[in-house]
Amino acid sequence: MRALLVNPWIYDFKAFDFWNKPLGLLTVSSILKKYGFTVDFIDCMDRASPYFKTPTRTDGFGRGKYVSEEVEKPALFKKIPRRYKRYGMPRGVFIEVLKKVTPPDIVFVTSSMTYWYPGVFEAIRILKEKFPKPKIVLGGIYATLCANHAVKYSGADRVIPGPAETKLPEYLKGEGFISKPLTGLEDIAPDFTLYPDLNYGVVLPSKGCPFSCTYCATYLLSPGFKISPWPTVDGQLRYFSHRTKNIAFFDDALLCNKGFPELLKTAIKNNYNLQLHSSNGLHCRFIDAGIAELMFRAGFKTVYLSLETTNPQAQKATGGKVFNAEFIRAVDILDKTGFSRKAIRAYLLFGLPGQKPEEIHRAIKFCRGLGVNPHLCEFSPIPHTVEYEKTGFGDKTDPLNHNNYFYTWHLAYPDPAVYRKMKALLKEIDITGREI
Repeated sequence: MRALLVNPWIYDFKAFDFWNKPLGLLTVSSILKKYGFTVDFIDCMDRASPYFKTPTRTDGFGRGKYVSEEVEKPALFKKIPRRYKRYGMPRGVFIEVLKKVTPPDIVFVTSSMTYWYPGVFEAIRILKEKFPKPKIVLGGIYATLCANHAVKYSGADRVIPGPAETKLPEYLKGEGFISKPLTGLEDIAPDFTLYPDLNYGVVLPSKGCPFSCTYCATYLLSPGFKISPWPTVDGQLRYFSHRTKNIAFFDDALLCNKGFPELLKTAIKNNYNLQLHSSNGLHCRFIDAGIAELMFRAGFKTVYLSLETTNPQAQKATGGKVFNAEFIRAVDILDKTGFSRKAIRAYLLFGLPGQKPEEIHRAIKFCRGLGVNPHLCEFSPIPHTVEYEKTGFGDKTDPLNHNNYFYTWHLAYPDPAVYRKMKALLKEIDITGREI
């Protein structure tokens, strides 16, 4: 049995490789191999791909810009004065790579952001032309959050929403590929052996989140809060220590994992000599002197903290994940531990329904006053969340409307003056929070 796995392109106004790896698809590979499949893999977003060697600049932490090609804008975006691009492997290279692939028995395509579906559709069209016989199965974030849209328009033979660990074995059995589902697949690790070269690795010691923020759909993408077994996670770190220096933790609630301190202690004891990164925002409430010391000694080089907003009323209304006093306390602890305040970044959501630009202005000054760097995140309406309902969008809304750049700057704040002032404010406030 042979399977082809494809991570398609990003179609957007902007994209950056911020430790992005298709963990769900890599988990599918691990599961398929358990069942005896031979796996072929094409990651259109792999900047270190052996199929595409055009040099791309990589920073000291493994991140970098994608190669891109300008493409025609969808009708919804025609009036936006910004170029729309296909990021990742050039289309022609993808087609040439497919010519060398042994015909598969089944094809799996993943999906990420809901508004990136044009890249998914294009990949499926090409795959169907090249391999008309095998079924094409679509999964991932878009397939889960916009399942009806995917079923109707993607061209996939089957759309499977939800976690691969639970849904894939059922599908394989129904299609006659396997006779009996295996147990213990919930704890299986993503298959990074598919990558000949790595700029970085990604680990996920836990899945899901115990919080219920009104703008987040983690509860649907990874129901519950599950901690991965210790041997599995340590095995990943040990594996990556021989292939790359940079490791990003992609947990939604990393510090809620009671086993995380032991993971750090082992990394310190074994001297893995890694550069560690918290790509998703850390929960400030759980930062204390002990965990900060372990993170520092284990080699954390970038620390991103979840703040989202400094408006106390909005903090309560969106889920109460963090309050200003907790953020200040966390920054002070990290600073005393040895982390540079300039290296600490705070995620700020910009464009929430009903949010005034002045609220973000105050949040930027708040962060600068503490000596940390604000990291603005344009709001993307995510289906099945409370904030999504406030936008007036529904099941029939084209997912292109979820695009964070389009929604924030052309629906939430259509006045160009708001954009100009926001950009100027980020440049004109010094690290003490004073306007200059």
